[in-house]
Amino acid sequence: MIGNPKWFSPRKYSGWGLTPNCWQGWAYIMIIALPMVVISKLSLPGNWSVIIMLIWGIIFSVDFIDIFIRMKKDERDTVHEAISERNALWFIIGALAIGIAYQASLSVTKNTYQVDPVILVALLGGTLVKAITNFYLRDK
Repeated sequence: MIGNPKWFSPRKYSGWGLTPNCWQGWAYIMIIALPMVVISKLSLPGNWSVIIMLIWGIIFSVDFIDIFIRMKKDERDTVHEAISERNALWFIIGALAIGIAYQASLSVTKNTYQVDPVILVALLGGTLVKAITNFYLRDK
């Protein structure tokens, strides 16, 4: 596609994604960001600015995924990434579970039912993805 995996390195200490490691990577980021800023400032009729930004965002997302897939990783990088992803996921699950418990306790004290459905979907969706992955890997 457009970007080159040599221009980026995976983020290890500041979240997920890619970090530019040379001037070409920074130029790539600027080439992606500049049209979005310009389009947002233009007064286009109707929803044209939203449509153009959506298309531009999809192109960037597909290219970003392509760069990430083509990056070379050795076995040690893969294992370290898996361990850090697992630990981050355990923290996220704990925070979501505490959030549901807090909301449920407020619901009991106020005699209303109010639990954020997004948190429930995140926990149930994660459980479903884990189960599907384990079924897939068991038979592989």
